[in-house]
Amino acid sequence: QETISMSKKPEPEAPISEYDVAIIGGGPAGLAAAAYLRRAALRRTVLIAESLGGKVYYPFSLRDLPAVDHVWGGDLCAELEQFVKDELQEIEETMVKRVVSNDGSFRIQLENERELCARTVIVTTGAQSKRTYVSGEKRLWGSGVSFSAVSHASHFEGRAVAVVGNGPRALVAALELAAIASRVFLIAPRVSKFAEMPAASLVLEHPDVTVFRHWELQQIVGDDFVSAIQLVGINGEVRQVPVEGVFIQLELLPNNDIVRDLVDVDESGFIKINQRCETNVEGLFAAGDNTNARAELVPVALGEGAKAALTAWEYLTLHKRS
Repeated sequence: QETISMSKKPEPEAPISEYDVAIIGGGPAGLAAAAYLRRAALRRTVLIAESLGGKVYYPFSLRDLPAVDHVWGGDLCAELEQFVKDELQEIEETMVKRVVSNDGSFRIQLENERELCARTVIVTTGAQSKRTYVSGEKRLWGSGVSFSAVSHASHFEGRAVAVVGNGPRALVAALELAAIASRVFLIAPRVSKFAEMPAASLVLEHPDVTVFRHWELQQIVGDDFVSAIQLVGINGEVRQVPVEGVFIQLELLPNNDIVRDLVDVDESGFIKINQRCETNVEGLFAAGDNTNARAELVPVALGEGAKAALTAWEYLTLHKRS
């Protein structure tokens, strides 16, 4: 007697959509690239991003200082975001799992299990700041705690601030803030290579900078705003230092996992690009804070995104399919 299987037939796979350009990332660089390509009437363009705007939109405030809604360049970013929403027909509100090179084009695997195909790809996935995860860091983020001295140093004129970090980002931030703040405290717990860094002597000799070597940040103290930091020394001693701001200037972590096995990256994992935003892979471009040309400034990311779009458009023009 025959056995009749009652199992369902497998559903057919969704068709693969094909595009000229796929932009991955919805921050300033991705928005600028999408807007530029739309104005260039390149219709077969898709923007893939879980959300638009990146890290541009969040309020930052200090005691006795009105809240600032976004960082420098945010207004233009907001205009581009609205333009892209209104004009770009294809926006995939999801994340990318992987980008695969595929015979002169690219297959893009999405988190929603769809797959797209594009002749060129622009990666604008940005970077994230490494956190300390100490008490008070998350609660006071935007109320004196910042992950970018480039964005918020100007608000600290005449105020005491702390900078946390051992690397070049922290050293540069300390020097930039020393020209603005009343006092800068650099918390550098691990300083084995500190003296070898080009800016180290400038920081150590600066009259307005106090360096806490071999001390670790234990807590960020405050009510609605930052009021102090609590440090612990290698001998267990605890100190509390009054400050109105804390800049977490640890290394940046590029969001490049989706292409890390495809493109060349530097020793820190940032995508290597040339002055035209080209990577070592033909047809694959990158822009913004995920590249070795990062600057942590919205206007720079916007310009790099537009440049990557221009280069991708030129590439498509010179490599027309028959």
